[in-house]
Order: sequence, then structure tokens, then C-alpha cells
Amino acid sequence: MRVVIIWLLCFAAGCPVAARQYAPRVVSPHRADAYSMKTFRQYHRWRDLQGDALAWEVYRYLVDTRTGLFHMNQVLEGREVLGEYRTVRDPVKILNVYGYGYCGIFGPVMAGIWQDMGLGPARTVVLPGWNHVTAEVFYDGGWHYLDIDVRAAFRRPDGRLASLAEAREDAGLWRDRGPLFFPNDPLDRTREIYRRTPVHHYHGFNQSGHTMDFVLRQGETLTRWWTPQDGRWHHLPEYNDVPWLRRLIEQPPRGPKPNHRHFTIHNHANGRFVYEPDLTARSTDFEDGVYDGRNVRPGREGLTLAEPGRGYAVFEVRTPYIIVPRVGQLETTADDREAAVVEIDARGVQLMLSLDAGLTWQPLPVRALPAAIDLTPRVAGTYGYLLKIVLEGQPGEAVVRRLRQTTWVQVAPAALPALGKGVNRLEYHTGDHYGMETRVVEVGPSASEPNQLARHVLRLPKDYDPRRTTARIRGELVVKVEAPPGTTIAWFSASGSFRTHLHQAARRTRNLIQYAVNQPDGFQEIYRAQVPTDTEHWHYNAAREIRLDQPVERLFIRYVGDPALNNFRIYAHCVEQRPRPSGPVRITHVWKENGSRRSKQITLTGPASYIVTTGAEPENERIDISVPSRRR
Repeated sequence: MRVVIIWLLCFAAGCPVAARQYAPRVVSPHRADAYSMKTFRQYHRWRDLQGDALAWEVYRYLVDTRTGLFHMNQVLEGREVLGEYRTVRDPVKILNVYGYGYCGIFGPVMAGIWQDMGLGPARTVVLPGWNHVTAEVFYDGGWHYLDIDVRAAFRRPDGRLASLAEAREDAGLWRDRGPLFFPNDPLDRTREIYRRTPVHHYHGFNQSGHTMDFVLRQGETLTRWWTPQDGRWHHLPEYNDVPWLRRLIEQPPRGPKPNHRHFTIHNHANGRFVYEPDLTARSTDFEDGVYDGRNVRPGREGLTLAEPGRGYAVFEVRTPYIIVPRVGQLETTADDREAAVVEIDARGVQLMLSLDAGLTWQPLPVRALPAAIDLTPRVAGTYGYLLKIVLEGQPGEAVVRRLRQTTWVQVAPAALPALGKGVNRLEYHTGDHYGMETRVVEVGPSASEPNQLARHVLRLPKDYDPRRTTARIRGELVVKVEAPPGTTIAWFSASGSFRTHLHQAARRTRNLIQYAVNQPDGFQEIYRAQVPTDTEHWHYNAAREIRLDQPVERLFIRYVGDPALNNFRIYAHCVEQRPRPSGPVRITHVWKENGSRRSKQITLTGPASYIVTTGAEPENERIDISVPSRRR
């Protein structure tokens, strides 16, 4: 018996269950919608442009002091042994979660933005003579150089953009180019380096697939600030290893910030999810917010058993922003805290935690109730978890009187929906780039850990060795993806981290991605390697997005590593089997004008536009999106 049964019983009883909000976001006229690169493509500044005009406008946005990215250092996630697999090069993550990086990230991200906007090929370019990484994008029959990291594009007087090859030969491209042209570097010396250095091309060095999906439930609020909040960020041990970087992070406000202050007005910033449902029979919050459940119901005091015995309720935390702690000492993560805190007042319950969508569960020891449980050591650096509350005993005796989940995340302030001076026509959007209300299941175990990998695949590959770090899986691997309870899979993206042959031998690279629905047979091909012969790196990523003809309960992705597969990631976007009616959402903007704090709150029943007017240039402080608790 799944939670769908609970919902059906509730509907039969006439309960007014309101809608969750799927991928809720406010879109400002001053910021592109970076939910995905498909929505990013529709920004009013460039949606009608092509060629040079489009490339230049996107580039200007990415290096602008208010909307762009800034240089700091590497961005890493996970526990992989190779930096190749830990480094974040997904444009949606870099734009929304971090807002910073270095050349080894910005080159692939620029290439990924161009490709994922649907604009054609792009490549990462490595200049070993300068220890530098950049990008070129392809349109109108040629390559064009765009460098986020050092703020440089070779632009002729008529506006046409040039390639790196042209710039290496044409001295005229290095003169009188304006402020967006190597502002920190001596041009004569830089030009000589560019002229002499070898040039290496990497293809598919970017990553793809992440989207800004989450579900906001009744009794839940997401607050995002434009500034850091009490020293909370994604805490990497590598940030303690480099003296200049450590000094930078320790400068106020403590945490990641630009090492070129004139590149941006921003530092890192934060968000906070607070979920506090009313679990009594007076409210529909439980039906709206529970992920899965059995033999439980809202009662007079709170959530209790429907029948004597044992039951459970599962609540999901799934955020598109990385979960981060309040950082203690840089040298250790042992004193990091408050990344995610579960406060619970209950009796007759046990708590369990899952970090792999419910495939495995870990007990959460609780000495006494009520309790506040800090999950930081378990969930910091992840994008979500499942909390299972197990009740045992008699109805009314085992009960959850109060539940509050607080989750802190890192956000890139440049991507937030900023207000500008005057009349701001903002739009409240929900749903994905297909217009569907979906929630996401992410499957991305590390192939370096056999036990973790085995949970997601039909069987471990015959030719698999996690110690073979650059060629872990040779041959076939089939991954199984299940839709969450009460949902079916409507579309998905599947990516693989592959090894390739180099130069002319690249033609012999035969890596594959295929998919099948419901059963692991009748696989359809969605990717076959066609690696360019100028590729000069052993590793690349390939990703494909597929919208299914109709939603399915399960999905099978078949990878073939030839020469090898090293990692994979799948994002399955799922629709509810029983759609929900619309419900209210509250949006609150808080800003300052001439030092005085102002705010405006708007209540909407669904996607709509609204106006916020400012009298002076505003200093954006925060934006809240909340779904109120509902009474029956």
C-alpha cells in the first residue's frame, strides 16, 4: 500500500488537497531564466538574435558585474579520486548554485551554454603556454573565441567575432578593443604567448542535465538572499590547501568571493528551505507533502497510525541547490553544523535516512523526544535526502505532533530575480521547460564504489574494475530508474563520462547510450560516439535529453563503454499520476532604497505576472516563496 491510497481516501472524503508548486520561480526582466539552457535561450535580450549578435549578447551577460560569473577557484562535488569526475562543469549549476569558478570550469561551461541552448557545436580550448582554458563556439561556418575567465573576445570594429586561430595571426585584433578585453593582462606579452603556445582541443568537456527543479509543499518556504548568511558555503578541504585562497575566504564576508573584485558586485549567497507542515486532521498539509506512506493518517494531535501495528511516512528534501553547512574551521569539516536540521516532537517513533532515493536506509539515533537532529555530517554536499518516520503501537499513542525540517543551501546571487529602478514586471513560473509539472529523480552513483553502483544497475559489468580509474567499465552497463510513488517518468536526460581514443584514432571510439521503458529490452539508441579527430583529451562527457511519448513507471538506460565508461548520471522528470488542483503561493520581495528597507508581498493562485515599483536604485536583500498551510 503506497501513499497514493491515502490520497484516494482523502479525495473520496472530500478533502480540499491543494497543489504543490513544481519548479516555482520568479523571473525578473533583468535576469535570464536559468532553470535550464532551454529557458535561458528565451531571454528577451537575445531570443530573436542569431550569429555574432547572439554570441556577443550572451557573452556580455556572462561577464557583466551584476549578471555574470566571477573568478575564484575550482568547484568540486563528491568523493571521487580524480578531479576529472569531481569538477563541476554543468552550466545550470555554475550559473545558479555557485556563480564562480576558474578557467578550467569556465571554458567548458561557455561551450556547454552554447550547445545546450541549441546553438550548435562548441569546444574547450587549452593553451598550455599560459596554463589557460577557454572556449570556442561554432556558427556561420567558423569558430569564435569567447573567454569568460579573462574577459576577452576578439571583436572586429564591425562587431564580427574572430577565432583563436585568427587572433594568433592578426595583430589588429589586439588593439582598441574596449573594457571587455584582457583587463588584467598586459596585451603585448599576452599576444606573444597566444602566438607561440600550442593549442589543444577538448570536446564534450562540459556536463549537462541539471535543472532547477524542486517541489514546494504546503507549509514550506524557500528564502534566498543576495548576500552570505552567517558563513555558510560548500566547504571543500582544497580551499585550505592554497594560502592565497585561504586568506581570500577568511576575509569578510567569510566564504567564497571573487579574487578580482572589479569583475562582480557579488560574493556567494545562501538560501533556506523551511518545511513545517500541520500534521493534524485539521489540515491537508500531510496529503500534499508526504512522499510515501503506509498505515498512517492525520489525527487530533498529529500524524498517527490508521490501524494498530506499524506504519511509516516518508518526507523528501530535494533541492536544486547544494546543501551547505555553517562552516567552522577551514582545516576540518568536523565542526560544520546546521546544514539540515530535523526538529521533531513525537512518541512511539523511529527515524531513518536515505541518500539514494529509498534503496537503502540508515537509522537516525534519537536519545529522547522532542529532539533536534543535525544531519550535517550525512547530507552536506548533497542535493537532498529522504526522511522516514516509523510509527509503532496503537492509533493515537504513536504520534508525530510536530515536524520541522530546515535546510540551508548555497545560491549564486547573480541568478536571483533582481529588482531594478522603476517599474519591474515580474513573472511567476512553474513547471519545466516542456510546461509540465514534474519532479526529479537523480541517479548518479560513483562507479568508484561497487556497492553504491550495484544498487542502481541490473548487474555489475563483467569487465569492471574501480581501480582502473580512467577505464572502469568496458562493455555493457544497464541502469534501472524507478519513478517515485504516485508518479511516472515523462522525460529524462542521460549522460555518460566516457574514455575516448585520440586524434585520428578517435574514429574508433564507439561509446553508446540507449534506453528502454518498463522492461530492459527493445533498447533505442540516443547517442553514438562521433568524436572529432582533433580531440586531445582522454575523457569526455555525452548527454541526451528524451521526452517520452507517454509517461512510464520505470526506465532502463543502457551504456556501452568502447573504449570505456567511467561514470554516469540520469535525471528522470516525473509527473503525478493524479494531478492536483491549483493553490495559493505567497511571494515576498525585500529590498532597500536609500538605506530604508521596503517590501512587497503578492499572493497568486498560479503562474502570473505582477508589478513591483521602486523609486530609487534598489539594493536587493531577499525573496521568499511560500505555500501556506491549508485547513480542511
